[in-house]
Amino acid sequence: MHKRIIAICLMALVQFSCTSTNKVPSNSNDIVVPTAKFDFTDTIPKTTINDTSLAFPQIFEGSFATSTKVTQFGTEITFDKIAVGNIKVSSGQIIATDPVTLRDAIAFSENFPLGEFPVELAMANINANKDRRVAFARVKFSDEPIRKWEFALLPGQTPIPLKSKEIYGYGVDAGLGLFVDQAAKNNLNTLLDKNWDNMFSEKFEDYLNYSFQNQNAFFFSTGFGDGFYATYIGRDSAGKICQLLTDFSIVLWRNVPEY
Repeated sequence: MHKRIIAICLMALVQFSCTSTNKVPSNSNDIVVPTAKFDFTDTIPKTTINDTSLAFPQIFEGSFATSTKVTQFGTEITFDKIAVGNIKVSSGQIIATDPVTLRDAIAFSENFPLGEFPVELAMANINANKDRRVAFARVKFSDEPIRKWEFALLPGQTPIPLKSKEIYGYGVDAGLGLFVDQAAKNNLNTLLDKNWDNMFSEKFEDYLNYSFQNQNAFFFSTGFGDGFYATYIGRDSAGKICQLLTDFSIVLWRNVPEY
């Protein structure tokens, strides 16, 4: 147990005090912060969410409300939502990955609704160092209340509990994640090969809604940068898909007891 706490604290130290080295331009928020500003023994988030009906983990949806607050590592985190446009889902198959590894990426095994659906980012505003990061990215298919969250699985993966010691997800080496429909993958790969520097120039800030050949893809910065990030499906009481959400590990919700 002590080793695990030490590991979490060391991870937090890296997250809060270092600048990620990746292909995305750094910005004014990428600053070194004295570790004395953070309490690294405080690894259990204390969360204030007005809507008490949300399914565990409540922070998944709560982070998209401006009234939500989290205290973690001795600093307060508040949130706001950015609506970045509608994703076009033509095949029902969605890919979430680092754009660098898109060529080898495969879609989730789930069949998602067809049509155009809002993509939103929950931005974490970290008080101690005046930092701002993407905490969660989601595709919202329905406004129905979510009753259950589960891992989004690739073909052949076996369902595991939300708080399993292991997680499913994708590795990030470019400081970027994306959502794209399977039908748009090949065209997007070609465009990334040709236009990477233009797409992710100094003008890139947090996200990009990129349209091409009647298709589109959404790119977003990934929390504190490189890492391994899980994607989840939220279902309503009838089992229908409401949301697809990627968690960028800003909030350590796994340390919170499930009620």
